[in-house]
Amino acid sequence: MKIAPVLARAVAEIRALRREEIAKLVGVLAAAVLGVLVNVYSARHYSRWDATADKRYTLSDATRTTLRELREPVEIWVLLGAQEPLKQSVTQILAAYQAESAKLVVKMVDPDKDALALEDLKKRFKIEAGRSEDGHVLTDAVIVVARGEKRWFIDSTDLYEANGKDDTKVRPREEEALTLALRNVVREGDRTRLCFTEGHGEASLQDGSERGLFFLKNVLEKDNFDVATVDTTKPGQHEPYKDCAVVLVPGPRQAFSKADANELRTYAMTGGSVLLAVGPVPKDAGFEETGLEPVVAPFGVRLGGSLVVETAKDLVIPDSYGARFFAEPKPHAVTAGLVPRDEREPPRVLVSLARPLYRNVEDGVANAQPLVTTSAQSFALAASDGAATWTRAPEKGPKDASGPFVVAMAAERAKVRADAPHGPRMVVLGASTALLEANFREAWTMRGAALLVESSISWLATKPEIVDIPARAEVAAGLRITEESRAEVRTYVVILMPLAVSLLGFAVGFRRKSTEGRAYVGSATIPERGKKKRKPKTERSEPKDDA
Repeated sequence: MKIAPVLARAVAEIRALRREEIAKLVGVLAAAVLGVLVNVYSARHYSRWDATADKRYTLSDATRTTLRELREPVEIWVLLGAQEPLKQSVTQILAAYQAESAKLVVKMVDPDKDALALEDLKKRFKIEAGRSEDGHVLTDAVIVVARGEKRWFIDSTDLYEANGKDDTKVRPREEEALTLALRNVVREGDRTRLCFTEGHGEASLQDGSERGLFFLKNVLEKDNFDVATVDTTKPGQHEPYKDCAVVLVPGPRQAFSKADANELRTYAMTGGSVLLAVGPVPKDAGFEETGLEPVVAPFGVRLGGSLVVETAKDLVIPDSYGARFFAEPKPHAVTAGLVPRDEREPPRVLVSLARPLYRNVEDGVANAQPLVTTSAQSFALAASDGAATWTRAPEKGPKDASGPFVVAMAAERAKVRADAPHGPRMVVLGASTALLEANFREAWTMRGAALLVESSISWLATKPEIVDIPARAEVAAGLRITEESRAEVRTYVVILMPLAVSLLGFAVGFRRKSTEGRAYVGSATIPERGKKKRKPKTERSEPKDDA
């Protein structure tokens, strides 16, 4: 095949094209090249504009610095369904985060639709899921930030701050929560360490039964705590609580030795924080000693050696012989979410097998504050003999003390160092059952004991987080509807609106009825009866005779 004739033919065809067609072809090619260049430039120089009035999605300089310093990929898993109110704001703020760093990998999972993805995340991050009353799937962590084996959990309450005076407004905290999470998964060794004692018959963190603390361990890890165990009964222990932010004593069934109690007391008095869950343990005809009296005494607490029995009918759980009952929370930083206020009903605190706590009024001790109390109809059972064969609630004997009793207390001593975030703190729970899984599985209205435990740990571990993010302006979160406003809405919807529509319908119907049968004339003038309309005169040009 000869090439020259083919080329000549092609040249001839090209020359045959009209100039207009060549110009169109050149224009299309130029537009395509321009489009490619614009896309390449916009990909390399991505920019977002925040049109909100308060610049809600504009990132602070501190967040931009954190994002630009990322050296490894970080995954952000968002577990919010389409119906969740927080979904839109989280999506927008994460888009702003991705605009600053290519190291972020954001993955959205709808718990209602992505069942397989949710199951994978539940196994990977040990996330708990359940269903709300309207059938939507809810998870105990709405955002998970992960880098390798490090992860940080964000709850829905971490994304906003409620206004204590006006519950229709909240302060958005999405940027604070996300930036704090990023800093914690990037840095090493920043998570607060909780130490659980063992060796005295305490409940075990590895026990997944209803008497164990495995569920509590998972809850605390999702609260971004590191959980460890410390056994001071082993020989050669030197400063066993050195790296512990909070030491927890979860229901010992044997008494602490004098040496073990002194180790814990030294830790507490030198600036440590301690949570004691010490319910009564039956022994012979009475109750087991704890050996912890030297630990709690400097904090103004004295442990009672008896079992609290509640007799108020509206507080006692049926068939519990008065040992399981609802207690009343008292105002304190720990119980802020449990004390009723502003017509809102918080969850009730369900207490099981509790010992009474008393104030130690000696000089030089802290002023312990009550957290949870019983009613005046309760009493403290001094003897435990026959408790295993009870068939009805025990009756108050002559040696049994009368209530009300305190079953949970908190205290704080003066700072031991000027730069310390707070002084030595202690929370004493008279019921060790508060740590068990059953309390965390209760319906929301009865989950007060679980919230008491979590709030106590948070208060004990409190330290100021250095998150240099400016506060956002408050936004509307809802409407407060009272009974009066409900009545007004009902009146408008049921009576006034239907009445207005009915009156309008009657008016339209009456209008149509009154004009029925009339001819539509429009804007023309109707001639008077008996007169004919005259035609306008027109001038005619008469031909002139030629002279």
